[in-house]
Amino acid sequence: MAGIFISYRERDSKGWALSLRDRLVEAFGEDKVFLDKDALRAGKWKDQIERALGDCNVVLVVIGRGWLNAADDQGRQRLLLEDDVHRREIALALLRLDVTVIPVLVDGAAMPKTDELPADIRDLRQQQTRAISDSAAHRKVDLDGLIGDIRRVGGLIAKSDPAPTPQPAPGILKNSGKAIAALSIAGLIVLAVASEGIADRNTNIGYLVLLAIALWLGMRGYSDVKSGMRRGRNLSLAALGVTGLASLGLLGTLTQSTAPPPPLANNLIAPLPAATSNAEPAPPPIKTVLAKAEGGSPQKLVKSVPVAKAEKASEPIQSLETADFHGLWQDGHDFTIFYVLRQENQTVYLQQYNGYGALTFEATGVPHGSELKIDHPRLTASLALSDGGQQLAGSAKERANGLSRPIMLRKVDLDSLDPQVAQLFRPFVQ
Repeated sequence: MAGIFISYRERDSKGWALSLRDRLVEAFGEDKVFLDKDALRAGKWKDQIERALGDCNVVLVVIGRGWLNAADDQGRQRLLLEDDVHRREIALALLRLDVTVIPVLVDGAAMPKTDELPADIRDLRQQQTRAISDSAAHRKVDLDGLIGDIRRVGGLIAKSDPAPTPQPAPGILKNSGKAIAALSIAGLIVLAVASEGIADRNTNIGYLVLLAIALWLGMRGYSDVKSGMRRGRNLSLAALGVTGLASLGLLGTLTQSTAPPPPLANNLIAPLPAATSNAEPAPPPIKTVLAKAEGGSPQKLVKSVPVAKAEKASEPIQSLETADFHGLWQDGHDFTIFYVLRQENQTVYLQQYNGYGALTFEATGVPHGSELKIDHPRLTASLALSDGGQQLAGSAKERANGLSRPIMLRKVDLDSLDPQVAQLFRPFVQ
């Protein structure tokens, strides 16, 4: 089955038609090219042309400088004769909806005007033309362009070309899945950072790895959109923008801290012992009893007694003295986290450090006797100091989701730590 039909006027452009046939045979194979003068046999030529056109996807109409005014032996303009074979070929091709007609201009010819053509072939003016240059240097480029057009519109595959990659049909392109995935990853990371606050260094590095993957997906998605494979240009740009900004923000948190010291996990003090079922009952709560010093001096600590005894004591209980929260504290649940508490008058400044000594959280609290109340935009917390002043226990509640979690801190003596670790925190607690 032929795929390309070449129609031409013999006295006008026979040489061009033969040269064009040889180039197309070289590109697509001899069985894909039909040259009318070579193929027509004895019999009804109209039937033969119709059969040949029925087997073609593309019809090339070769037009030279003498094409319009070519005349027969009687001097009549051949294009105006109803039985002209060339005119009949063009007319039949233009009637076929499944055939692409390409006028090929050669020898410097121009496309005829509409009123110069017979009515049945005037639609030839509506077809996109291809010009073949006289120059040998430009002729190859022109022929390659024509072959490219034939491949695209005729569905033909050149012998030297690989099989075409299937392209989605226009109108049913889907949004880029890569861009959607990139935007989803970046959005989840932004939400995680917004809800959890500043994370430790290792967590931020993990976030950056995920953002690098998201950035790569966003770039691939944008490339698919540019090539016409997918829709979603704005979606791809949004994914690239969110991913890039989130990456810059996380890189900023990493560069703010100096080079991290060795992890503190290997230099930690022993964890608190777990409570046992046969432990002795806890002693009753202690109240601090205050009395006025002689001469009307400010109140001072007199003694600490159990609540039951304090209520029966002869001297009156006037108020509770603010406890001492100052010092270095270690998280009782995660031994790689330390807290530095500095107490100034009626304010306690709290700073949280991770296992690399990097500051990860700051808050201020108000002491009420032996209790410490923390009110932070991210959370609220209430902690109570133990009798010996060595433990802070309580709970924190997240403002975003209302979830509560227990908190237990243990006071740390700098001398019990590794010298390197102690040196790291000593400036904060002295």
